Amino acid sequence: MEKKLVYGTAGLLCLLAVLPLPYGFYTFLRLAVSAAGVFAAIELMREKNFLWVLFGAIVLLFNPLIPVYLDREVWFPIDLFVAGLFGWVTFRS
Repeated sequence: MEKKLVYGTAGLLCLLAVLPLPYGFYTFLRLAVSAAGVFAAIELMREKNFLWVLFGAIVLLFNPLIPVYLDREVWFPIDLFVAGLFGWVTFRS
C-alpha cells in the first residue's frame, strides 16, 4: 500500500506540473519524481521487468542535482507520459 501511495503521488505531481505553478513546485517535483522513480526502478528490476530502464531514464531526467532544462512545451508531454507510467506502476497487478 505504501508503494502505491508513493507512485500515485508522483503521478499526480506530474499531472499538476502541466499547470503554471511557482518555481519551487518544480524543484520539489524533481526531488519527488526522482525518489519515486528510484523505488519503481528497483522494484521492476527485482521482478526482472525491463521497464525498469524507463524509470531509470526518468530519474536521470528529473534529478535535482544536475537538472535538465527544457522549455514548457517540451516538458508538457514528458510530464503526461511520466504520469501515465506512474499510474501504470501504481495500478498494475
